[in-house]
Amino acid sequence: MQQVPVDFTGFFATMAALSASSQTLVENLLKRHIAWLDNKHDDKRMDKRRQAIIHALAFLVGTALAWVTKIQPLHLLGVEAGMTMNALAAGVLVSFGGSLLDEGWGAIRAFKKAQQQLTTDGTRTDARGTPDRRTAGVAEPPRR
Repeated sequence: MQQVPVDFTGFFATMAALSASSQTLVENLLKRHIAWLDNKHDDKRMDKRRQAIIHALAFLVGTALAWVTKIQPLHLLGVEAGMTMNALAAGVLVSFGGSLLDEGWGAIRAFKKAQQQLTTDGTRTDARGTPDRRTAGVAEPPRR
């Protein structure tokens, strides 16, 4: 069985375009014409319901756009699936993927920053700020 190549760049570009178009359609076609969806509520319960409905609408719009345009995000990730599964996956990624992706990128950024951070005495620290044992006690070279 031959393995399908994975195209992460194509996947992220496709999902970014689909997410932007879905968000634009939800914002301009639905939220503008339904005042209840467009206005934030003081009651937390009602506002959470409003946000859930907006996510559901984004899911439906993203699924419909993926179906109509025949976008296959799972194929770009090397997973062979039918058009129905691809459209549903695209809808889920469009409606809920943004926050998941933000969390993932935030974790990666924090990890990289912690790995590159040097303390004032020249020791490398781990993600928790604990000095690295290999460089602990090593003085910083004189600055010129």
